Amino acid sequence: MTIDVQCEECFQSYKVRDERAGQSLKCKSCGNRIRVPSADEEPEDIYEDYGEPIVPQRKKKKSANVKKKKKSSRKPVNISVGGIVKKVFGGLSIAVGALMLVGAIYMFFKGDEPDGKKSRPVAGLVMAGVFLSVGKRWIMNE
Repeated sequence: MTIDVQCEECFQSYKVRDERAGQSLKCKSCGNRIRVPSADEEPEDIYEDYGEPIVPQRKKKKSANVKKKKKSSRKPVNISVGGIVKKVFGGLSIAVGALMLVGAIYMFFKGDEPDGKKSRPVAGLVMAGVFLSVGKRWIMNE
């Protein structure tokens, strides 16, 4: 003979042997602890007060031969006015950064001091890097 037990969390029903009466077991669906009533206990009838429980639908397992639909990794093209302005200013920023980089390299090799010492145009190199990275970000992202 078996005892009918239902999980209080996910409403999964189980049939349990009489030897398990008075023990608790773990629900296979949600992991909740279920207490198996003893044989002499009368199960309480909660349906009179609350009605029938609403059982959530179980997800169906996909069969092995069903192929998953691949999601596109391409971003949609942004053709809004803001997107176009961002692309234009990104291009201008890259152009200014390239000019600053060329100027800084020229200053490094040519030198600008009257006695012929070589200058170190660190600020120009840093600003060229900033302009190039900002321009790349504006063009590539969104």
